[in-house]
Amino acid sequence: MIPAFLDRWIYDATGPGPASPGDRLAAYQLDCLNRSLAHARSSSRFYRDRLSGAAPLTGLKDMAALPLTRPGHIRKSPKSFLAVSQDEISRIATLATSGTTAAPKRLFFTGRDLDRTLDFFKAVLAPLMAPGDTGLIFLPGSTRASAGDLIKTAMEALGARPRVPGIITDFKPAADLVEQTGPALIIGMPVQILALGEYMKSTGSLTTRIPWAILTADHLPAALAGRVEALLGGKVLNHYGMTETGFGGAIQCPAREGLHLRLPDLFFEIIDPATGAQLPPGVWGEVAVTTLNRRGMPLIRYRTGDVSRIIDTPCACGSPYPRLDRIRNRQAESADSAGVPLTMADLDDILFSLPGVVDFSARISKGKNIQVNNGANNWTTNPINNRTNKDTGPKRGTPVLDIELMGLAPLPRNIDIDPDRSPGLKTAIESGRLRMGRITTRKFDFRNTYVGKRQILYNE
Repeated sequence: MIPAFLDRWIYDATGPGPASPGDRLAAYQLDCLNRSLAHARSSSRFYRDRLSGAAPLTGLKDMAALPLTRPGHIRKSPKSFLAVSQDEISRIATLATSGTTAAPKRLFFTGRDLDRTLDFFKAVLAPLMAPGDTGLIFLPGSTRASAGDLIKTAMEALGARPRVPGIITDFKPAADLVEQTGPALIIGMPVQILALGEYMKSTGSLTTRIPWAILTADHLPAALAGRVEALLGGKVLNHYGMTETGFGGAIQCPAREGLHLRLPDLFFEIIDPATGAQLPPGVWGEVAVTTLNRRGMPLIRYRTGDVSRIIDTPCACGSPYPRLDRIRNRQAESADSAGVPLTMADLDDILFSLPGVVDFSARISKGKNIQVNNGANNWTTNPINNRTNKDTGPKRGTPVLDIELMGLAPLPRNIDIDPDRSPGLKTAIESGRLRMGRITTRKFDFRNTYVGKRQILYNE
């Protein structure tokens, strides 16, 4: 049996309390929630008004009565969330909103807040790395207390040897570093690590097995994870987190039966995205997060826009604690100007299963195909198989989906995408709200792999 992944860290962090792990956790989280609510109400201008009539919680289900916090609230007035003096803030993270003109979000962290993230990263890495192992961190890490820098510090605390080359913008130096160091673990964005693995395979430079890869910072489709495992010869673990969660949020254990939650620091709920009502374990809905120990900028019932469900059955690793299922899609991406309920996650598994594809972009335009610049870096322009369209007979003016596939070498000229393999895509087409347009292909060049979350673009 695989040893329980984060259980010792969770049990120690939530004590003293009842001996039963579940009772101990519930008592700890209830106490932390009441202290966090009191801190936010007394020290944060934003929550002072919103929580003015809130009574102390008597149970975890009482959280359902509290108002939700939206990303727009932070964009509108980030400083109103501050719950300490600005002198106590050690790190300010500014998040631009990819693909829109919306104001950026700014998140504030004290040194103590960052230390708790560091503890989580150490608990995650300890089962995967031994003293002296090399870890390569292909994430931004030049800024103090950035995600890459915190992971580096966690590795050093475990006696490992971290290297932080940062985001990959060129294959050769990244491949050379992998070959020279023989890492036990690499951490990076899904598309970037897939592309690096394909490059090293094509050049014959991937000569040793890499036991572990943690893929983070974007949706991880099963097809992409499987290809990375085949290339690297080790296991891929999916990490889920965002700056709002203090970078760390949840991660798969080697059994990979859901994502183990950062339970000592975060309280997770699944809510109905339409009503905000709490949903029971096993039911898919939007992930909402409340910080339990955040001093600088507490967040209460923060709507992440991500969709998942709580798994409350024991993990194969032996852990009895609740976990998140895979992040199925990003709810926010479906609220688009074209009115088409489609997300990148609906396309990921079907397109990353195509041989040679390392990334893609998708664009929906209203009622006509967009004209694609078929310049020197584009290889082909092919019609997408439209057999599903013939069944539904979409009306004139129906939004059109065009896809650009990217690979390291020329992709096949006749690419057939079967909508039946993607329930979301099939539903959008059969409902008459979308029709399929064209495929274009070009050489992968990193230009879209690190500027923000991958998302569908919409043309008016």
